[in-house]
Order: sequence, then structure tokens, then C-alpha cells
Amino acid sequence: MKSQLKWTLSGIALGALFLWLSLRGTDLDAVLDSLSGARPWPVVAVLATGSMFMILKALRWSVILRPVARAGLGALTSAVYIGTAANLVIAHSGELVRAALVGKRERVAPSAVLASVGIERVFDLIAVAAYLGVLLLFNYRLHESVAAAGIIAIALVLIGLVLMIILMTPSRLRSGLSSFLEKILPPVVMEFVSHQLKRGVVGLSILGSPGLLIQVFLLSLLQWGFIIAAVWFCALSVGHDISVPVAITIWVLMVIGLTLPSSPAQLGTTQLAFTLGMTLTHAQAQTAFAASVVYTLAVNLPYMVIGLGCWLAFGQWHLARVPTSPQ
Repeated sequence: MKSQLKWTLSGIALGALFLWLSLRGTDLDAVLDSLSGARPWPVVAVLATGSMFMILKALRWSVILRPVARAGLGALTSAVYIGTAANLVIAHSGELVRAALVGKRERVAPSAVLASVGIERVFDLIAVAAYLGVLLLFNYRLHESVAAAGIIAIALVLIGLVLMIILMTPSRLRSGLSSFLEKILPPVVMEFVSHQLKRGVVGLSILGSPGLLIQVFLLSLLQWGFIIAAVWFCALSVGHDISVPVAITIWVLMVIGLTLPSSPAQLGTTQLAFTLGMTLTHAQAQTAFAASVVYTLAVNLPYMVIGLGCWLAFGQWHLARVPTSPQ
């Protein structure tokens, strides 16, 4: 609890710093003018692309979970909204929340569901590396921070794949790790860890299905493509047309920021990503900041509101499933 509080406070402090960096030299009156004159149809497009991202995220999750549970797309979409809303309030809390919700609803071990979320993260990083590869293919000159993010993403993908292979495949390394844990952990704790790992490995069952992995890869590219489109429409809504490579750059900068502690609604992180990314197009600071506000209001805020509604609906569903005692 204390560590979570420290992480949240760190996120608020870092978000405030990023917000200050984004606002330096920015004319707030000009920002308000840009927002008041925002074009309606690109804002509607931002709302639509943000919604499509969530639907595809749930669809991808259903594919990952297919060997474990045949969860309905509606239930998974609700859980994804709840988890995303939780992340937007307390960073990195949503994965545990949605794993617990789906585990309870589908009567599957939460550790197995959480393992499926781990696969999601690996494919998210693969998507980052793939989109950066597209930029390089078109000889787009990457910003130093974006190039560094690509290298980090590739390294994390390799680490994640190695860990999954170790967990899935019997080997000397796996046996050695098990023996090491047996030596340092009390028997009761070791039994619990071993039990959870066995249940968690079930969530990695998709790794034995190449066809499903290809589907997950394509869905990862598609879902993040909608967020890149949302970034592009945000800039367009305030009268600035950016190229697809610049939209990808802004998205990657947001991904980098989200690996750090972040403030509620990702305030500051989003603003700095837009400000840094749109400077590549010589956009004025107030235009870039206004575009970032559109993203916060049309993507992050709806996620939080819809997530809250799904949480309340889940509570009613759970109460309805609780058997009543005879009168």
C-alpha cells in the first residue's frame, strides 16, 4: 500500500513537471482560442478511433485467452475499460484489476489471466518496434528519444520471450531456478509460488499456437494504428496537419512516458509527448498543447467515465450472481 502511494505521488510530481515543461513559453489564451475553434468532425473521429482501440484490445485479449477460457467480447471489453480507467487513476494498477475481474467471472485462475496480460505487453512492445521499423523503412529520421525507445522495446521483447520459453519448456535453467527458490523460500511459500506458477503457465498456452500468435500480432498493429490515427486527428482538430511518421513519433513518446510513474489521466505525460513530437513539424507550442488537451478530453476522459460505468455494472452483475438465502 505504501509503495503504491509512493508510486502515485511520484507520478503526480512527474506529471506536474511534464506539464510545466509543456507550458513553458505557451500562450494560454491562444490555447483556449484553438480549443474553442476546434473542428467538430476530427474530434468525433478521435472519439471513434479511441473506441475502436478498446474494442480491438478486447478482441486481441479474447484470442490470447482462447486456449484458457471462451470469454465473451462484451465482458472482456467491459474489463478492459475498467482496467484502463484504473490505470488512468493509479498507474499500472489496471492489469491486476481486470485479471481479477475476468478470473472471477470466467472461473479461471487470476494468475492464468494475468499471464495473458503479460503476453499482451510483449506484443505491445513488438508493435512499437514494428512501427519504428516502418519509419526507418521510409528513411524517416528518428528523434533520439524515439530511437532509444525502439532499442529498449526490442530488448524487452527478447527478455519477455526468453522468460516465457523458460516457463513453458522444461530445461536445466528452469530446474535450477526451481531448486534455488526451494533453498531460499519457506516450504509453505514455495508451495504457494509453485502452485501459482503452474496456474499462470496455463495462461501462456497460446504460445503453442502459431496461428493464434499471428492473429494477436496483426490485432496489435491494428489496435495501436487506431491510437496513432487518434493522435493525427487531435492535431487536425486544432488546424494542424501532421504526417503519419510524426503521429507515430508522438505515440511512441507517450508509450515511453507511460513506463514511468504517471499522474491521473496521464496529465503532463500526454502534453509533453505532443509538444515534443509536434515541434518536428515546427508547430507552435500552443497548437501542440491544444492538440494534447483534445486527446485527454476525447480519449482518456471517456475511458475513465465508461470504465466507471462498467465497474458499477459489474458490481450489479456480481450481486445478482450471489445466491440469496431462503426466507
